[in-house]
Amino acid sequence: MNKMVRVLNGLLNGIITVIFSSMVLLVFVNVVLRYVLDSGITWSEEFARFLFVYIVFLGAIVAHKEKAHLGVDLLVGSLPLGLQKAVYALINFIVIAVLYLFVDGALKMYQLNINNFAPATGISLSVLYVAGIAAGIIMIVISAVQTIQFVWFNKNAPSWAKSEAHDSSKEDRSS
Repeated sequence: MNKMVRVLNGLLNGIITVIFSSMVLLVFVNVVLRYVLDSGITWSEEFARFLFVYIVFLGAIVAHKEKAHLGVDLLVGSLPLGLQKAVYALINFIVIAVLYLFVDGALKMYQLNINNFAPATGISLSVLYVAGIAAGIIMIVISAVQTIQFVWFNKNAPSWAKSEAHDSSKEDRSS
């Protein structure tokens, strides 16, 4: 299982690197062509925009997986371990519900834009919404797995979570 996760992480990081490098190269070449030859690649700006959308959603997946999105954990971090798990489960349930709404909206936008095409590249605008749909589904799976791991198996705990040993030593001192 860990080997599969490492392979998927490497694949995700590799895809992000290739997309970012392609985007930088396209924009750089287009800028050089505009200033040197007074003409550019007509489709490069549009294609770079498409790549940017994908890199944003892939980055959101990485941040979600690493629990790197902004959050205020002062209150949750001060709770006992049992309550921390309950609050974590509730928070992730809300996250999953919002992600479901996001995926549903992205699916509707995909259907609306399936026959609309970008002017320079001719790519269907629905391709932009595929990134959101995929990212939303992947983040739902990640949220569910992380919740199950922490709440039921005490693995993959958030940085603010108390350990079992910390919680039981506190009870020993109060007796």
